[in-house]
Amino acid sequence: MQSGKSVCGKAAKPALTLSAALLVAVLLPGCLGGVPEGVKVSEVRRGDVSRTVTAVGKLEADNPVDVFPPASGTITALHVKEGDHVEAGDLLASLDQEELKAQAAKARAGYLTGAAVEDILAGQYSGIQALYQGAEYAVQVFGQTQEQLDAVVLNLFDLVPLVVPLLPPDQQEYLKSLIAEQRAEYLQAMASRPALPTLSPPAYPSGAAAAGEAMREASSYDYEKALYAANHPYVVAPVSGYVVFAAPPSVPGLDFLSEMLGGFGSLLAGFGDLASLLGGDLAALTGGGGTELKAGSKVSADSPVFQIVDLQSMRVRAEVEETDIPKVQVGQKVRVYLDAYPDLAFAGEVVQVGIRAESGSGGTTVFPVLVRLERTEVPLRLGYNATVDIEVLSRKGIISLPVTALFSEEGRDYVYVVEGGRATRREVTVGERSEEWVEILSGLEEGERVVTEGVGLVKEGQKVE
Repeated sequence: MQSGKSVCGKAAKPALTLSAALLVAVLLPGCLGGVPEGVKVSEVRRGDVSRTVTAVGKLEADNPVDVFPPASGTITALHVKEGDHVEAGDLLASLDQEELKAQAAKARAGYLTGAAVEDILAGQYSGIQALYQGAEYAVQVFGQTQEQLDAVVLNLFDLVPLVVPLLPPDQQEYLKSLIAEQRAEYLQAMASRPALPTLSPPAYPSGAAAAGEAMREASSYDYEKALYAANHPYVVAPVSGYVVFAAPPSVPGLDFLSEMLGGFGSLLAGFGDLASLLGGDLAALTGGGGTELKAGSKVSADSPVFQIVDLQSMRVRAEVEETDIPKVQVGQKVRVYLDAYPDLAFAGEVVQVGIRAESGSGGTTVFPVLVRLERTEVPLRLGYNATVDIEVLSRKGIISLPVTALFSEEGRDYVYVVEGGRATRREVTVGERSEEWVEILSGLEEGERVVTEGVGLVKEGQKVE
């Protein structure tokens, strides 16, 4: 071969040996035609692509209905077992009626006390009104008396000059001067005298009226509720479904305290009442006395005793890794697989995406995601292990290529398009990506042929077929 000349541009000389020809074929496969070894060319086609996020979780009731007792009290009888199916209105438990009657009597006393308080306030207001009226009358009488006294005094000053002529001449002038001086001083005293106080009628305080009305209303409500409970000492099912015993409320920190007290009590078992107090009563107060719902259990009107669940309306509380949670959104379609039914796939939808991280079962950071299953006739149970595949991306009829077809230079993306049997570099615009494929938004048309494997073995203009 001549230096600087392309071997592909000239025919091989007959003098070449067979081994030399084979060497040329190995070094320059493009010269002999066909696709170089390790290079694959594929036709561009449109298709559907998707991406899923996989997570695990537990099956739970979608819309459990809490059942509260009509009042706080003691269970005397349970009429259902956990897992029983009940209809709306069925009896679930009975409460101690005598205890509820005592509560109703106490509530009635509270109502009467509230009404009495309002009556007391009204009586106090009536007394204040009477005091006001008496004070107002006293002020009026005092003013009238003072006016009359002033008139009498002034009249006396006016009568004195009538007797002056009867006095000796040397005393008349003195008396006239003295009377004039005294009259002037009295008038001055009248002018500087403070005005009588002005009284305003008392108003019944609006706050007291509102407080009395609110107290009466609240105590009336409590009494009516307690009276109803005393006459209906039952817990009934508000809807149809399966019965679940609700877990008793727990107070943070008391579990540890209960264990500590229980152990301490056992150490003091020989101290009689003291051991009973520390290990028994206090443990019960902290929730250590047992949590099983049974006859004799105390229930609170503020805490549910049962839940009614529909086992055909279920959801999965899944744990999604923090690296995947940005891709998950409400409304995305989900396929749910249960360990109990490995051959079935249940359809679902994301209905809630958590915003607060939790610690996953493996110690990783996860976020809770609620997936609601479509209603099914398959018998389901609470707590089934579930695996969910959340479809976080779905594209229909797009052009996509294996990621191995793409290469980048200076921040731009390229592929090799095969035109006229040679590789031509072409810039493309990409969209969604996954570990296996990349979406091509522009730069390629359906039916074109591109290098999808062995891109690093291809050069611009190289013959590949």
